[in-house]
Amino acid sequence: MKILALGDVTSPSAAEYLSNTLWDFRRKNKIDFVVVNGENASFITGASPDILKKLISAGADAVTGGNHTLANQASYKFLEESACCLRPVNYPADVPGKGYTILDAAGYRLMVINALGCVNMPVYPDNPFYSIERVLKREEGKYDFSILDFHAEATGEKLAMGYAFDGRINIIYGTHTHIPTADEQVLPKGSGYITDIGMCGESGGVLGMDSSIVVERMRLGIPKRFSAASGAVRAQGAVFTLDAGTGRVTEVHRVVF
Repeated sequence: MKILALGDVTSPSAAEYLSNTLWDFRRKNKIDFVVVNGENASFITGASPDILKKLISAGADAVTGGNHTLANQASYKFLEESACCLRPVNYPADVPGKGYTILDAAGYRLMVINALGCVNMPVYPDNPFYSIERVLKREEGKYDFSILDFHAEATGEKLAMGYAFDGRINIIYGTHTHIPTADEQVLPKGSGYITDIGMCGESGGVLGMDSSIVVERMRLGIPKRFSAASGAVRAQGAVFTLDAGTGRVTEVHRVVF
């Protein structure tokens, strides 16, 4: 099986770009399942129902979230009703939506989990390690393979998550920092891992944003509305090749298109 994970979609333009390119990439690379992080797709204000639907029609089998997911209240009803759009599992139980789902992937039951890190995060979720443990125990025997999108700031927290669930979650990767890391690997017990898969958005700026605005905000500390960078849109992520016979990942490689 080949599973494609794409990093944070940072703007409506990036969602439109995926609608024009993702299916073609899937066909050419024989991708069986796609997970896209859509938490910034409405430009740092969560993702609207229309954009979530656009990402699904573009070729995303599951759309994960993060610390901005609940910024767009218009999406709450859609998150409740959708089988494939997630918010972090370690948000309070009363928060709209769900933190994991089980979907079909090439005839297998694939569980996708979305969790939020605690280190240097502006929100204060429950401990993600215990939240994920509860999911694995609750759903034991109900899925064949599993994926974790760990939306976190600290590289150490992400790598610790990888080792904590190596051999228990087949694919573990990080999102949130918008910068792809060069540590793609297969961990000792067979899980595919990378600390961050990057972003889908305008290039030429700072994390998809206009660099002059980001510099001014950081230099002066004065709030100023972000705008998108002016470079060409690109999609960043990673492809994980999973041996369905053993459950081990045999290859992880970064992609840009």
